[in-house]
Amino acid sequence: MGGILSSLRATSSNGDLIAEQSFFHPTKRQDITKRNVLERFESAAFRDLIAERLSIAVKIPTVTYDEMGRVGEDPRWDVFYEFSKYLKKTFPKVYENLDITTINQHAFLYTWKGSDNSLKPLVFMAHSDVVPASDSTSDRWTHPPFSGHYDGKFIWGRGSADDKCNVIAKLSAFEALLEVDFKPSRTVILALGFDEEGGAEGGYGARCLADRLLQVYGENGVEMILDEGNVAIRNQWGTSFATPGSAEKGYVDISVTIDVDGGHSSTPPDHTSIGYLAQVIQKIEENQFPSRLTSKNPTKAFLQTAAHHAKTMDKNLRDAILDPKSVDKVIVYLNSDFQTRALVRTSTAVDVIEGGVKSNALPETATVLVNHRIAVEESVQTVKDHYSLILTPLAKKWGLSSQNNPENEKQSTDTLAWKSDKMKISVTPHSSLEPSPVSDIKDERFSWLAGTLRGVFGEDVVVAPILGVGNTDTKFYWKLTPQIYRINPYSEKWDPRELMIHTVDERMPIEGMLESIKFYHEFIRVVDERRL
Repeated sequence: MGGILSSLRATSSNGDLIAEQSFFHPTKRQDITKRNVLERFESAAFRDLIAERLSIAVKIPTVTYDEMGRVGEDPRWDVFYEFSKYLKKTFPKVYENLDITTINQHAFLYTWKGSDNSLKPLVFMAHSDVVPASDSTSDRWTHPPFSGHYDGKFIWGRGSADDKCNVIAKLSAFEALLEVDFKPSRTVILALGFDEEGGAEGGYGARCLADRLLQVYGENGVEMILDEGNVAIRNQWGTSFATPGSAEKGYVDISVTIDVDGGHSSTPPDHTSIGYLAQVIQKIEENQFPSRLTSKNPTKAFLQTAAHHAKTMDKNLRDAILDPKSVDKVIVYLNSDFQTRALVRTSTAVDVIEGGVKSNALPETATVLVNHRIAVEESVQTVKDHYSLILTPLAKKWGLSSQNNPENEKQSTDTLAWKSDKMKISVTPHSSLEPSPVSDIKDERFSWLAGTLRGVFGEDVVVAPILGVGNTDTKFYWKLTPQIYRINPYSEKWDPRELMIHTVDERMPIEGMLESIKFYHEFIRVVDERRL
């Protein structure tokens, strides 16, 4: 294993490998290391160039909205033409040397052909679209949301951190390697989507890019995939951790609707539809999904790795993590904070209520929309079964009969229902997505990622997987490879506050951009030298 400067191994109490902490640098073409990594990437001129590249990208308002029309029909897509022209102008080497496939006008596959066709390609992902910046909050921005203002430390604006930083960083790494005549043996691909944040029903960007890659390479035809994720380098327990996401939770919205007879508010019944719905909501919030910590959850691997390497972790917590019989103590620790609790259970968020039209009219219908992020051990069906379990007692209390007969052809297989002559409860799932497959961190390809992270950020960095509680475009790519990771490869230390993604004052630190470019640059070279 050339290029390993140090190696340490973390094992759980039962002897299972948690992570091999290798330290990789490319061993070939040291002239590239000298010119790019040690000199150019450290120069003030390159720093200013990258700031300008991202700044101009942010100024192009590639906003997507829910339920947009088809590309070519909805004029809101047209701004993406300007963005693609900007990329072509900014990265001339990329456009001269790579095969570029355009899909649905605004999605692109940048294919850098390798010399060895027997090697599966390395795929990077990114997306060019951004969420809207509300007019109602425009006065709260330090700098206007599409100004791309650069103050010497940060590039400000919508999309600066999600996800134009990755678009610019990955293409900049490609461009820098092309400028020194790097010729990969392994094909390298950037799949650039344009509808991760919103768009038309069905999707015209990432879904179609994934379909094209499947057509070309087939199932399991890609070596590994790297997409956006959490900020990689974080300090916890006095230790620097690099935390690629190796899985994502699932997703489902559940609507519960109460239908009753209406009437005049001067002669109300004991409960209106809203009153009944309030009892339903109480049941939902009182009956949370159980917290579990199993080997399938990357959170367990993270905690076990941390227990071996974290410098200031509390001894009681460390002992509990390393003792298989003390998992309940670890769950109590995770449940103590709502953010860590979300890592070990299917979450429940009551988000939208609709009902009533006038103060003197009894509402015939009331609806609540509840969002669930599904634990990796569970499924969409688990969530539906949960609603059946907690609402059946209420339905019986109100004298309703179950309509949930699987042999009833008139009933949707997704919808649960209870009814009487005067009342009906309907439970309907929407926008469902099963939890992702979990990438195996014992696989050698994870060591390529971990080793490059330590090579770029220092051998004191501990690499451990985490669970993504949100979803990325990787949901369309599951068939291409079992090795999918999600990461934004830079250190949180460059911004003392959160990045404010999707909200006011989103910004990207220039030091984070430079670290990202360096990582992608080196990862391409490291993976090019490795074989399974």
